[in-house]
Formats: sequence, C-alpha cells, structure tokens
Amino acid sequence: MQANKKKLIILLGVIVVVAVIIIAAASQSKKSTTPNGGTSKQVQTSMPAATTSPEEVAPSVDVTKMATATAEIVKTSSQVASGTSLITKDNKVITPEGTPVKLNVMPSSSEAPKESAPIDGSKVTASANTIKISVSAAGFVPNTFTVKEGQLVNFVLTSTDDYSHVWLPDDLSLVATALGTAGHETRVKSWNAPKKGTYAFHCDIPGHAARGEVGKMIVQ
Repeated sequence: MQANKKKLIILLGVIVVVAVIIIAAASQSKKSTTPNGGTSKQVQTSMPAATTSPEEVAPSVDVTKMATATAEIVKTSSQVASGTSLITKDNKVITPEGTPVKLNVMPSSSEAPKESAPIDGSKVTASANTIKISVSAAGFVPNTFTVKEGQLVNFVLTSTDDYSHVWLPDDLSLVATALGTAGHETRVKSWNAPKKGTYAFHCDIPGHAARGEVGKMIVQ
C-alpha cells in the first residue's frame, strides 16, 4: 500500500513537470512567433528601414513653379561646379530627377540644392548670376547683396581666414541654401532666389554672428 502511494506521488510529480515544460514552451513560441511564421528577431533584421520624405522645416517661399523636367531637359542641363545641382538652359535649378529644388528643407535632403566640393575661387567665372561673398572674423564682404525674384544664384562663399564659417539665412524657409567652408576654402551652391523681400543672414558658427558676421540679401 505504502509502495503504491509512493509511486503515485512520483507519477504525479512527473506529470506536473511535463506540464510546466509544455506550458513554458508554448508561451515562448507565442512570444517569438509572428503572423507570418517567422520569429520577431528575424522579421526585425530582415525588414528594410522605413523611408519618409524629408521634412519641410518651414513654409516654402519658392517662386519657381515648374513641372518635372523631361529626360531631355535633364540631359542638357549643366552644373556650375562638380557636385552642385543641375541648372536647366532657362536657369532653373533642379534635382537629378528633374524636379525643382526646394529651399525649405534640410540641406542634407535629396530635394535641396547641392554644394560643391572645395574649388579654386579665383577660377569662378563672373556673371550676372554669380554672387561671390568672402567671410572672416571681420565679417562678410560684401555684407549686403541684391538679386531678383526667381533669379539663378550661383552663391560662392570663401573663408579668407583660418576658420570655418557657415552662411545661413535667418529665415528657415531658406535653410537649404546654407553653405559652409573650412579655413581658406571656397565652395559654391546654386539655387533660385525666393520671393521679394529682405532676408537677414549670419554665420552659424557659435559666437561668429555676435562679433559681426551678419548681413542682408535683398530680393527685388
């Protein structure tokens, strides 16, 4: 009798252990299995990163109203320097896909005008569309310039001292025009001028604006 009772207790213990193992396994499977039958870890590593359109940082002030350029227009467009955005024959700045660039997106956006690599500033061809600005601890020279609404602007910025400088309009709707240079370096960026108005700009390096690195762009 005592032996049978002991066997029954052992049997019940084994059943309980097996039940616990089964429940634990089922629970783990429920946590790790996704509706498509894979594990959550597999889905996470195999799924491509989400992509979104670049955020506009301010209402657009772009005045260029044009449809996406045809393949032929894109093909015949030119650049003012290697790395800069394409410019059509009628002086509209476009992306490689043919859409007009935006001025109210972050400079890193695919929709923003592109800046060149360092160039030889002395070899920049002077033209009605070229705005050449130098900057140093003494400020921007010139610190005021005038362009026309919608005009092509090939903006050339040169640091004439040993320090980096960043040209940036105060109005964030023009943030994509920002252009930076290292010491004794020249870079260029092309864009179409915004709507009429006066736009203040400054050097975005901390402390530089406070010492006088500021100016104004007048759009007529």
